[in-house]
Amino acid sequence: MKIAIVHYTSWPVVGGVETVIRQHAQLMSRHRHEVSILCGQGTGFDKQVPTVALPELDSGDSLVTAAQQEAYQGHPRQAYFSLLKALQKLFAQFFIKFDRVIVHNMFTMPFNLAATQALGAFADQSGKVIAWTHDLAAVNPFYKIPADRTFDLIRNRNQRVKYVIISESRAAEFKKLMGGEADAIIPNGLDFPFACAITSEVAKLVQNALDASIILLYPTRILERKNIAFALRIVQALRDIGVRVLLLISGALDPHNRSSAEYFVRLKQLAAELQVQASVAWVNELFFVDEPQLHSLYMVADAILFPSSQEGFGLPMLEAAAYRLPVFCSNIEPLRSIAPSGTLLFDLTDTPRNIAEKIRKTVENDDTFKSRKRLLRNYSAERLYLNKIEPFLQDQP
Repeated sequence: MKIAIVHYTSWPVVGGVETVIRQHAQLMSRHRHEVSILCGQGTGFDKQVPTVALPELDSGDSLVTAAQQEAYQGHPRQAYFSLLKALQKLFAQFFIKFDRVIVHNMFTMPFNLAATQALGAFADQSGKVIAWTHDLAAVNPFYKIPADRTFDLIRNRNQRVKYVIISESRAAEFKKLMGGEADAIIPNGLDFPFACAITSEVAKLVQNALDASIILLYPTRILERKNIAFALRIVQALRDIGVRVLLLISGALDPHNRSSAEYFVRLKQLAAELQVQASVAWVNELFFVDEPQLHSLYMVADAILFPSSQEGFGLPMLEAAAYRLPVFCSNIEPLRSIAPSGTLLFDLTDTPRNIAEKIRKTVENDDTFKSRKRLLRNYSAERLYLNKIEPFLQDQP
């Protein structure tokens, strides 16, 4: 499908609507649509998404400001109608190759009324226009919208346009203003990997666990004193009490210690015996863990699991605090002394089952954890795209 996205401005202009436009364009492109952006200001941000900037759409352009001045004076004249004619011609030429034209806010905001009128005229002829509605100026007291007929363009519903609203509250405003329901309510989404600068490798690694599992990170080399076998038994115990869990073990083999490789073989055998292979990722086997990858692992983790039996210092304790992550670690020195406030300390003589129960209880009482998972479930940009945006696009005639 060929899709045009239209707004006054696009990236790198910074704003909520511009962020949504970029996100939608990249999602649509990733799902094999041909996407182009038409705007007044903006440049290309993705080689797969061409951006075309027209001064006639730029609310700061002298042609537009002259037309707007006439509209606000209540007497659209030469400047307004010259701009309208130019836009109608441009739209007829540009949009002819597209299957969908998604217009962000321009059917309900007053910043370029000639463009709104030209888009409405194109919609009347084509029936392939979608008004993605973030704001409604006509019901917002911060906008002093004149009563003049020209401004009916943003007060009245265009019957040939499909309206998408971004929230229930905006949908209520839309119904009050337009006298009918919107065609769809599709909230804005969070592109978690992009927002948190997560690498594509880590994003792929946790994509099926991010919103429903406890993601535990053990930042460590493969050394016997790191007690990784005990971490595997804790994972098994968590699974056995019904907790979905993914343990990310970041470290590589110790190049200075031949026994490290032998220990790694035994750990893999143990994981197989415990049947936790699907719940454990040996990250450095999948990709080299450099600083960006380590940052990404910390960003996707819900907590640090650190059951080491011997440490000289315990730097991950400080890193966990920097990333505001809870810590579940062995009750040994020096970990005990430097552990962040609220750390769950456990004795290495305790059973994995008891430790798993303590971890589950801690997580169940953690409002931040629950809120994070709920956000990732309900507002994942990828999930919203697949469940709502793509079906809506396909459903249009």
